[in-house]
Amino acid sequence: MFSNIVYTEKQIKDGFWYWDRTNNFPPDSVTAPEEYNGQSRLNIACTQRLNMSATEQKKLVETWVDFLPNCTSVEMLWFTTHTTQRLFDSACKLENLVGLNVKWSNIKSLESISKLKNLRYLRIGSSSQIQSILPLAKMVNLEVLKVENFKRITDYSPLVALKDNLRFLSIEGGMYTRQKIDSFEPFSELKNLIYFSAITLSSDDKRIDPILKLKNLITLNWCFKLTTKDVQRLKDELPVLRHFP
Repeated sequence: MFSNIVYTEKQIKDGFWYWDRTNNFPPDSVTAPEEYNGQSRLNIACTQRLNMSATEQKKLVETWVDFLPNCTSVEMLWFTTHTTQRLFDSACKLENLVGLNVKWSNIKSLESISKLKNLRYLRIGSSSQIQSILPLAKMVNLEVLKVENFKRITDYSPLVALKDNLRFLSIEGGMYTRQKIDSFEPFSELKNLIYFSAITLSSDDKRIDPILKLKNLITLNWCFKLTTKDVQRLKDELPVLRHFP
C-alpha cells in the first residue's frame, strides 16, 4: 500500500507531488478506459483532446465517469488535464484511493471527497470555483495537502482540524492571480508540518511569527520579502529548517 510512503529528500525539498518520471510518479497518461490494465497508479488525460469533436469529447468523459468506480486496484490517481465535477465525484467512489492529484478543474464542491476514507495525499490544482474547504477539514488522515487558486476562499482556519497527521501543506495562488489569505495565525497549530509552501499569496498579515511555532519545519517557501532579522529568527527558532528563501 502507498499509505506507507517514505518521503524522499527531493519531496521534502520540492514538495510531495514533485514529478519523478524515473520512478513512475506519475505513470504515462492514458486517454481511454481500455488503456487501463489494472495498475495501482493511474494517470488520466481524457479532456482537452484536440483531435476530438465536442460530442466525442463529452462521450469520452462520460465513459470515464462510469468506468472509474470499477477501478478498485487504483491507489494513486492523477488527472493531468482539465477535471470536471462529474469526473471528480466519480474518482471519489474509489474507496482504496490513497493519493489524488487534480491538475486543474472547474470543481465547485468538494463534498464527495468525504467518501475517501483512506486518502493521505491530495492536490487540487487551480480550481477558482471551489466554494468551501470545510469538506477538507474532515479529511483528518491527510498527510499532504496542496491547493491552488481557490479564489473564493480566504479563511483557511478549518485546516487546523488536520493538525495530527498533516506533514506537507501548500497554498498557492494562480498563474496570474494572487490568493488572498486572511491570516497565517491558524497555521501555527499545524505543528507536525515538515513542508510549508505559501507562494503567490496576498495578505495583510505578513508576520513570520506563526511560522516560528512550526518546530518540525524543514522546508519553507514564503511569499513575502524577509528582512535580515526575519531570516535570522528562522535560523535561530526553527532547529531543523534547511530549505527556505
